Amino acid sequence: MRNVVSDDKINDFRDLVNSNSNFVYQIYKDKGGKNLFNLVCSCMDWITVSVRHLENAPEFDKDIDTRCMQIYSLISSIDLIFESIKQLHRVFLNERTIPFSGEKKCFDNRLFSNEDDNNYFKTIRACFGAHPVALNQENTKRFASWPFESPFNTGDLTVHLYSREVNEDDLALHLNINELLDFLKIRYSYIDVITDKVETLFFEYQKSISKHLIEHKPVPLEQLYVLKAESEKRLNNDYYNGEINDLIMIFEAVVTEKALIPIANSYKDSLLPLIKEIKNNLQEMNIVDLENDSDLRIRSDLSRELSYEIGKFYTWVHGGRYDPLLNYYFERFNAVADGRFDFKETDDIKLTFLKVKLMLAI
Repeated sequence: MRNVVSDDKINDFRDLVNSNSNFVYQIYKDKGGKNLFNLVCSCMDWITVSVRHLENAPEFDKDIDTRCMQIYSLISSIDLIFESIKQLHRVFLNERTIPFSGEKKCFDNRLFSNEDDNNYFKTIRACFGAHPVALNQENTKRFASWPFESPFNTGDLTVHLYSREVNEDDLALHLNINELLDFLKIRYSYIDVITDKVETLFFEYQKSISKHLIEHKPVPLEQLYVLKAESEKRLNNDYYNGEINDLIMIFEAVVTEKALIPIANSYKDSLLPLIKEIKNNLQEMNIVDLENDSDLRIRSDLSRELSYEIGKFYTWVHGGRYDPLLNYYFERFNAVADGRFDFKETDDIKLTFLKVKLMLAI
């Protein structure tokens, strides 16, 4: 069984679900008033659990009782995988259909010839462990016998289905493990179909949203307000939201010290290419790492020297909670910068944020 399925397929699908700026999360966290993203996560988790169990399952035991329970574990794992696949199909492809409905490819010499593969698998699951003492076959109550070695090469295991009716003949249901594994491989491979659909859905969404032009504003701060609203509508990516919010703080900051005004203006000018890049990427729905954010995410010798204080300072800025060591951080900043930026607790938080950026940029 170890070579039948691999968790590579479900891992790749999980990576897809978490890619594209969490497109699946943004679209399906509230789909018609239902959180279908939670359903997607549950399906992926149980597929992973089941596949990894099968990858690590031991060889079938010689003792038939132990082997019967191992086979029931195999059937249950297949059932978990297929039930999860069906739910993913409902989320991404069609909520009114069931994949492979009507197909009869996997099971030869089936006892109940009217059942397709999906339903015949349910019959096998019921008879070999799910509820063998409470069956309902051919309009009569039946009960599965103790599984035993199949006679005359008819299968790997066989059960007799006893009838509740007096003088009614038993039925013999044969189980072929290779047929079960074929059923598993076909169902598990359906993840490829779902993957293609998710990729198509994102492409169509990307194409549709990019048709809506983002309003151009000549004033940088006004443009940032527009970008903030557009970013929240266009996948609401945390990285882009954070960049925009930091830029808004910088451009809203009012500098009153005459010596700092030209430095601040020059620094703000250096950020204009970043604003343009954010706008272009949001317009094209190309949510990738930004190339022009080096002036915003400054990494210098000074930033390394003050790494502890700056980290705590940013936590204070973005966290909204008072830090009792704030004056200590300001003292360190003033000492390192020779008082050039006059950090003090009475300054507006936006101005202080800008001053830190100026300090690191010099």
